[in-house]
Amino acid sequence: MRASPRSNAVSRRAFLRLAVVASGSALLAACQQQPAPPPSSGQAAKPAETKPAEAAKPAAPAAAAPTAAPAKPAEAAKPAADAKPAAAAQPAPAAKRGGTFTYAEAGDFNSFNPWAVTATNQAMYNLTFGRLLYKDVNSKEVADMAESWEMAKDGLSFTVKMKQGIKWHDGKEHVADDYVKMFGYTKDDTLLKNAAVKKFQGYIAPIKDIKAADQYTVRFEFGAPVPYIADLIDYWHAIRIEDMADPDFMKKPPLGTGPFKMAEWQPNQFARFSRHAEYFVKDQPVVDEVMFKRLEKAETLIPNLQSGGVDSVLVTSAADIAPLQGNADLKIETFDIGSVYNIQVNCTRPPFDKKEARQALSYSLNREEMAKTAFFGVSKPIATPFYSPNSLAYREDLLNAHKFDLDKAAKLLESAGLKNLEISTSVTPRWPQMKLFMLLWQADLAKIGVKLTVNEVETAKFYEIATDPNMQGAELHPWLNGRLLRDPAILWSSQANFRGNERNIFGYRNPELEKLVADGAVEIDSAKRKQMYQRLNEIVVDDAYLIHVATDPRIWAMKKGVNNFSVDLIGNIIVGPTSVTS
Repeated sequence: MRASPRSNAVSRRAFLRLAVVASGSALLAACQQQPAPPPSSGQAAKPAETKPAEAAKPAAPAAAAPTAAPAKPAEAAKPAADAKPAAAAQPAPAAKRGGTFTYAEAGDFNSFNPWAVTATNQAMYNLTFGRLLYKDVNSKEVADMAESWEMAKDGLSFTVKMKQGIKWHDGKEHVADDYVKMFGYTKDDTLLKNAAVKKFQGYIAPIKDIKAADQYTVRFEFGAPVPYIADLIDYWHAIRIEDMADPDFMKKPPLGTGPFKMAEWQPNQFARFSRHAEYFVKDQPVVDEVMFKRLEKAETLIPNLQSGGVDSVLVTSAADIAPLQGNADLKIETFDIGSVYNIQVNCTRPPFDKKEARQALSYSLNREEMAKTAFFGVSKPIATPFYSPNSLAYREDLLNAHKFDLDKAAKLLESAGLKNLEISTSVTPRWPQMKLFMLLWQADLAKIGVKLTVNEVETAKFYEIATDPNMQGAELHPWLNGRLLRDPAILWSSQANFRGNERNIFGYRNPELEKLVADGAVEIDSAKRKQMYQRLNEIVVDDAYLIHVATDPRIWAMKKGVNNFSVDLIGNIIVGPTSVTS
């Protein structure tokens, strides 16, 4: 890292040498923008996710067909098999039971509350805590502690019937009233001083009230339809705050309903999780213990795996993949959780207040070469953020829109009256892929007379630029956005740089986009919602106020003997069914 900016201009040969040695820690969640507070009451057609808590009381829920069929009696003690991702299937009969699964990441825990949703903590969430339902890496709803669920026909309530016999780690039964109490945490002024609780309050803002219809039935009530409620509940790990002065569970181990209970924590060293003997999923967890090691530096993760000190690590740089693939004792697991690299354009600075100039930049990106070289072949080149067929906003014709075409880029610049264009951007060593693809772009832009200056800055400075409406004088800023595989309403409610109003600090304004965002968030007809979000997809690509480059998959490396390791759509690891053999 350097205290001041430094311009980088390298030849293609020098770039390739740089690519071979590139490394760093791409901490995805650090770049994900957090949910913003509700818009002012004067904003027209407000999205459901920003409705104030005091909205009118909803009508009584109407009957509706179940969103997911109830589990068969014989399967009541486990999530629906047909909804689980393949990687998270029940372990094979021959799998070794018992033993310890040793996992490592860089950094240290600073909160054991899963409502915090922070990159350095979230790998342990599914170890300790359960959810009613969650979304797998294919964006499919999966039953966890829920038996069945249904949305009311008017969209104003969502009812979940829970599995019976689920126990908290202290033996207390998990019941519907627990959700009433948890909802109460988000109304408690003392608890709202805690960052995790305050953040969670923002996530579930569309939920007006929660009621226990009976001991095992929870009803979520809304002031306006919330067709994406499953995505909100996905973030709802069940917790119990026993000590109001310790909502982060740093003084006493947390209580959960997950497959493991926290037994010991040594700061900056490890957290040990022991088997929850009364876990409700039959034959899980497979291992007796999870040892979660915390390493100070990301660059020590791979050596620890190669030496046999740990069973699995989160790979922090795509540059590490090639040497790992050459090790016959190791394997790589890659999961796409909806994170993408893009370039934010400062729409307040001419000439990029003109769409044609922004489109020229998009056409000048050789995304395929960038995916191959800067992202070491693990990422997909994309021109649209909605690249998955599982998304309501997906349009196949937009996947490769704005194909690499320097001649077209030059003509667009010429039609906008631009010659000898000079632009600048910044990168940080924290995300080496950004630097690599920017240097590739720099070389291509030079071929059409555009000078791109790439400044390397410290991470703190990088974030300062990202929060300055003028980008501290720059025209462009690379970024990471998450939640692209979720319901599009989640994206537009939480990622301000996608907006077309005052929440977008870089000057992009589009009333049509904002109306579609508001309407799509409360529309209960799925066909109509699909049309709205596909049009929004088209606007994002055509207006090029955010220029998308490539996906950012999450990568884990592990010993060959690690089986049935998976993750959810948030990127939290799932190790209940995981086994370890020598």
